[in-house]
Amino acid sequence: MKRIIKFVIITISSLLLVQCSSSTAINDFFGIKMPPNETDYFKIVAYTESSGISYQSSPNMDPNIFAWGSLEGGILRVKLVNNSSSHVALSYDSDQFILVTKDNKEFICAKGDIITYNNMSSIKPLSSIELLLELPQNYWETIGMKNTQSANENYTLDVWKGQNTIVVNMKDVKHIKINLGFTTNIVLKPVPKIEF
Repeated sequence: MKRIIKFVIITISSLLLVQCSSSTAINDFFGIKMPPNETDYFKIVAYTESSGISYQSSPNMDPNIFAWGSLEGGILRVKLVNNSSSHVALSYDSDQFILVTKDNKEFICAKGDIITYNNMSSIKPLSSIELLLELPQNYWETIGMKNTQSANENYTLDVWKGQNTIVVNMKDVKHIKINLGFTTNIVLKPVPKIEF
């Protein structure tokens, strides 16, 4: 009987560990809809998982449209939330996700497959979407370079990401600018972490 109880306890603890480690927290960056020229007025004051996030904003900002972000290697994971009563339009051609580093370098993230992105078309009221965006380290130096492992003769359509060398460190990011269509601008700033 002791063996069975011990096995059940070990199995339950293993399942809990697997479930906890498989979910990804998106809490490295946070931001709300704002006019781009008011970025300096937005300040994150505090954050805890139990009480949420506290921030300072201006009357021109809209806290009903907000985003969370996290950097995961060469990927920027973004969760866009629309708690307003209107749709937030998405457009593959005009949407931009830009990482701005502390030395004011900008990295425009790739949105991936155009069909998948355009199938979302908008963020409905009281809903959210999650995007995985690719950091284009050294993008302008590698664009159009031929992939030596490819049989494709049309090198202008062939971008080899194997030559990318720059990796953006989360500590070097000043903020993330998200431009959706021509009407929605969200600026995400780093979330302060409590260290124990």
